[in-house]
Amino acid sequence: MKALQDEYDLGYRNLDDRAEPSTRPLSTMLLQPRTAGFWGAGWAWEIVSCVLAVAALVAIIVVLYNYDGQPIPDWPYGITLNALISLLVTVMKAAMVFPITEGLSQLKWSWFNRGNRLSDLSLLDAASRGAVSATFVLFRFLPRHSHLVSMGCFILVVAAAIAPFVQQVINTTAQPVTAPDQSSIRVCNTSSYVDYGEGSGPGMNKVPLSTTGAIYTGLFQSAGPNSNVVTMTCPTGNCTFAPYQSLGFCSRCANITEDLTLGNTSSTSTMATYNYQLPNGFSFHTSWSSMYLMNATTGLDLIRLQTDDMPLILNFTTISAAGYGVPPQISATECALYFCVRTYEAAIQRGRYNETLTSTATLSNSSATDITEDLTLMPETCYVNGTQRPNRDNCTYSVSWLSRLAMSNSVSPLIEGQGSLFVSNRPYWSSDTMRAVYGVEGNYTDVNSMFQSLASALTTHARSAVCAASFKGTTWTTESFIHVQWPWLTLPIVLMVLTLAFLITTVIRTRNQFIWKSSPLALLFSDIAVEAPHAFERSPDLSHMEETSRKMNVWLETTMKGAKLKGVGNTTSLRSQYPFSDYLAAAWQTGEPVYKISSWSFAQVAPEYNPVNLQSKYSAHSHSI
Repeated sequence: MKALQDEYDLGYRNLDDRAEPSTRPLSTMLLQPRTAGFWGAGWAWEIVSCVLAVAALVAIIVVLYNYDGQPIPDWPYGITLNALISLLVTVMKAAMVFPITEGLSQLKWSWFNRGNRLSDLSLLDAASRGAVSATFVLFRFLPRHSHLVSMGCFILVVAAAIAPFVQQVINTTAQPVTAPDQSSIRVCNTSSYVDYGEGSGPGMNKVPLSTTGAIYTGLFQSAGPNSNVVTMTCPTGNCTFAPYQSLGFCSRCANITEDLTLGNTSSTSTMATYNYQLPNGFSFHTSWSSMYLMNATTGLDLIRLQTDDMPLILNFTTISAAGYGVPPQISATECALYFCVRTYEAAIQRGRYNETLTSTATLSNSSATDITEDLTLMPETCYVNGTQRPNRDNCTYSVSWLSRLAMSNSVSPLIEGQGSLFVSNRPYWSSDTMRAVYGVEGNYTDVNSMFQSLASALTTHARSAVCAASFKGTTWTTESFIHVQWPWLTLPIVLMVLTLAFLITTVIRTRNQFIWKSSPLALLFSDIAVEAPHAFERSPDLSHMEETSRKMNVWLETTMKGAKLKGVGNTTSLRSQYPFSDYLAAAWQTGEPVYKISSWSFAQVAPEYNPVNLQSKYSAHSHSI
């Protein structure tokens, strides 16, 4: 009995007795005034960490602002902007998480200002170890209205998404930029266009063989869709050119079918001979027995085309019948081939060359009476280095009269002649070039298409082979640019603000407390006094300790002798059977050990029962009274 009494000794004293050092709960002892000093001194490293996190966030914003809309920087050693931002994000996140974890660790001690389950100590300690543990603690403490702890856990959980959010901030797009490589396009703007050979006699000059090849290319319309690519140079495949001008060749045609007059030599329709004649005296005859397809010539007066002041090379007139049959489907066309100044706009995109002819309006000193005078041509609108100029003196093009004569002597014989269809489906042509002039039906559409092809082929040849001038363009290349999507920075900024608010609130609320934070020394230097009707079995098994902790409410006390955890177990067994006034006697009578209660807890539980008054009543049951 003596051993049992000693083990469950009931000790208490008068609260007015000051002989012993007072033992008070954490609400009075942990919050007791400390040595005078700055109340945030215990949080120096956390404050420095927050300053570092803010500095890293500001650095991220400054770097992104400076490179927004700029090309991706080319830094040494292969360092990229993403790597720098990732480094700053890592620093910011680490510096931001540190004060959160330390704050939660300090709140772990503050949590026991009032009685709480001992298992909360393990939960709050786990909350400061990472996002996963903080997630469980967050849902456990939200219903318990621990807002500051919940706030810290929330920051730890959401902070895991900072890196993906910041990675979304940087977006790269490919944009065209000018390249140092030079691009150029060939033009014909030399001081004088000279392209002729001597010929077999005076006045019989012919063009060189290379130009003859260009003539045949135009007549047979064999130029490819990208034949003018030979006139340009674009290293990157993406180039633009301001409006530019070049001496070249032009053609113009007119449908003069309505100017034909018909005279029949026979009244029998199937045997009639059809005579067609134009006002310039050119005629075409066809009949059932002698069916002709085309009659073409050069050098006649033009009926509808106005060639005054036009640097004319040759004119052309043709009358043709479409296919086999009488009466024929007759048509008449006249054309002119002449020198002109051609104005272009061009662009090369992804290696595809696109040149647009914008104007061929040309003024000249051409005279029909003096064919031995060199030609001088000027465009109606003058462009110099891509800029329009009001003075056309800088846009003067000269053509040697012998070059015009040689071109006329070379082309005219090729487009003069006849075609007949004496035998069905077996046409006869005076030359292969006449067959090319006729095309499908020999009408205005076919003839005009052939002359346009001829003018284009001769212009391309003049720009690429006859003249040696070039016009410089702008070379473009594709470069990746940075575009910052600022809304994605909302999360890091908000979390930074919450971190500062959490730290400031924690520092203020713990300003009068001992700052232990995550140090385990407070537990190592503490003792636990358990008040319970039965002694708790001490076991090294972790599951047993966890089970016991869930049944125990504890206070953390600090005394002059150090820190002490005070635990209270389940007290419902005796108190449910006896009024508290008879509790002590009943405990001894039933053999159940009495609480081991300190004076402060006994006075709090039953202040009306003064220990001095109870001494005489229960002296037989307690040797310590």
